[in-house]
Amino acid sequence: MTDPSHLAGPVVKADTEYSLLRRAAFASMDAESILTAEFDADGQVVDFRFVVTNVVASQVLRRPMVELLGHTVTEVFPSSGANLVRIWAECLASGIAMLEEIQIDTDMEHPRWIRQQVLPLGDAIAVTSHDITDRRRAEADLRSLAHQDPLTELPNRRAALDGICASLERHGHGSPTTVLFVDLDRFKTVNDTFGHAGGDELLRQIAARLGSVLRAEDMVARFGGDEFVVCLDGSTPPQGVSSIIDKLVDALRVPFRIGDSDVAISASIGVATSHPDWSGTIDTANLLVHQADIAAYEAKRQGRDQVAIFDERIGHRVDRAGMIVRELRNALSEGHLEVHFQAQVHLETRRPVGLEALVRWNHPEHGLLSAGEFLPLAEDAGLTVPLGRWVRQRAMESWKRSLGSLPSNLTDKMILWFKVSPTELQSNFIAWLVADAAAAGFAHSSVGIEMEAESPEAVFAIKKQTLEELRALGFRIALTEVSVNHAGISALHSFAADVIKLERVAVTQLGESAGSTRTALLGVLSVLGSLSAELGMQLCAGGIESEAQLAPLKDHGFVSGAGDHLAPVVSEPDLVEALENMFATST
Repeated sequence: MTDPSHLAGPVVKADTEYSLLRRAAFASMDAESILTAEFDADGQVVDFRFVVTNVVASQVLRRPMVELLGHTVTEVFPSSGANLVRIWAECLASGIAMLEEIQIDTDMEHPRWIRQQVLPLGDAIAVTSHDITDRRRAEADLRSLAHQDPLTELPNRRAALDGICASLERHGHGSPTTVLFVDLDRFKTVNDTFGHAGGDELLRQIAARLGSVLRAEDMVARFGGDEFVVCLDGSTPPQGVSSIIDKLVDALRVPFRIGDSDVAISASIGVATSHPDWSGTIDTANLLVHQADIAAYEAKRQGRDQVAIFDERIGHRVDRAGMIVRELRNALSEGHLEVHFQAQVHLETRRPVGLEALVRWNHPEHGLLSAGEFLPLAEDAGLTVPLGRWVRQRAMESWKRSLGSLPSNLTDKMILWFKVSPTELQSNFIAWLVADAAAAGFAHSSVGIEMEAESPEAVFAIKKQTLEELRALGFRIALTEVSVNHAGISALHSFAADVIKLERVAVTQLGESAGSTRTALLGVLSVLGSLSAELGMQLCAGGIESEAQLAPLKDHGFVSGAGDHLAPVVSEPDLVEALENMFATST
């Protein structure tokens, strides 16, 4: 139960005020009702009776006026009435107005969600009702989408890790949990031959075939583009694990039918088994998948269509990761890192409205590495803070130089965006950012900070204050990867940001989903659009790779976006020319 400040105030007791409320209820365009409390012999509230209501309330509550006026709440709502009485009695006793979202049985087959503003009036209450059923259903749909791969209808990466955690927790120190990492061999060849539609059909068939081999207590999930993860229940004995792996290998060796063609494909499978003392945490689940992934890489190195079991010999790749960390330290000090940029564009005009600063590593042996290939190692090695500041300083210097070659009337409102992790938002972050912006000659309003809303809730709550302080100083703030896993879309009510950036998995689903899945996703976009308008936040989407993704985003109020379909990533030397071309072709 909440106590919204805009409703708080003294209890309305005067008869004249009560009369005015009665008149206001009839004139209001909102769903207004006044109910009097019914007391038992001990003075306890046992029910509420409708004494005033209007046509709008009748429509929202799905009851004709004659069934409301003069009747008690428990008579009108047999299933949910008792709960309403309890909540309203607490409000009446406290004398404080309240805001509550509650499900009521306006229709026994399809209950409605109602948001109620309740104001105590002595021995009565005034209730303003709003039907929020569509919003609550859309949030429920997105919760389902957040854990399901739309193409194969299997659990996705997030759900896979949750399932592995559950298996580890369920069996504790008993039988180990086994994870298989299934990496399809030469899947790109199928895509090149049959197109993306053929590749998608193959993935669907593989998903179905893997599922047909497994038992009900096992789980198969799509982990990435052509990667699947299988979690075998901890009660499976070693010989049972071997038998299931053999069945999976045999099943995948049977050709698949794509159109008029038979397609033969194999998989490299890595196997990892938990230790008896491992707990059911997300870190442990990630470690188990990581070990299985390393083993799958070894299977592929051995010639594909192989199975490899993780052990210390294969674990030398982890040692190699340590070497990469040492090399990264040197790269940071010796100038082997580079800043690249990707434009954020207005979706209607295609005009650049911002730049996202990205770090790349020009490795002497492995070539240009993207951030995803080394930032996780940087986090583990404690390099995130110095690396992040280096990127911000270098990007500001580079962008300032570029501004001298571009018309100021085209660039004066562009924002330079930086992704930050919770680790970076330490006590010195604000002072550093202010100093770096001043040194480069940037107004605070020209610099934006992005933070994932997917950060663990406790961490997010702590860092929220820092972000709000930055916003008060004039810096722009964006919440990225926004999804229901951050306490639902409604959690955005508690945070003041300038931009809401939709999670990439949802953008990807826009290009892949169909039928009821797509309908549900579009419904969520609609809710997000309404919420952003209500909160005064701008909608942005990243990872836009096709027109099929772009169109529905524009239709649902998304203003800006980034992705290779709109503007590719460019290096510092190519930035000015790329922006000039974009300005020349924008409308």
